[in-house]
Amino acid sequence: MAKPRLPAAKAEVSGAAIKDPQRFRDRKVSKRTRPIGEPYANMTEEQKAAWAEYRYELPWLNSSHRVLLRLACVLTARMNDPEIGISALHALSAVLSKLGATPVDETKVNHGDDAEDDPADKFFGGGRPH
Repeated sequence: MAKPRLPAAKAEVSGAAIKDPQRFRDRKVSKRTRPIGEPYANMTEEQKAAWAEYRYELPWLNSSHRVLLRLACVLTARMNDPEIGISALHALSAVLSKLGATPVDETKVNHGDDAEDDPADKFFGGGRPH
């Protein structure tokens, strides 16, 4: 099975375009895409909060992702409901995967952190919560 195509914006953020420039040389990018923008007016406050979080955490999203992002926000807002069900959680997982928001994808994204590694981090946990 062929590896799925990596969107050009995500390749740029993740550093894949730098690592293998030939692979992305002829990749066409739509010039008509706009930023992800504001959430839909009829979304609940919980859904709008999820929208803001996803917009911040996934900077490669654009206007073509709005419907998928809306679905992710609806499902995320339902997570506190004890009656959510396994199928809704599977759907959320699938949508997050399509948006490039899974833990595996996170390791591929270059977050632009220019801070130097502190040698003391290996002894003191590096400030990670326990």
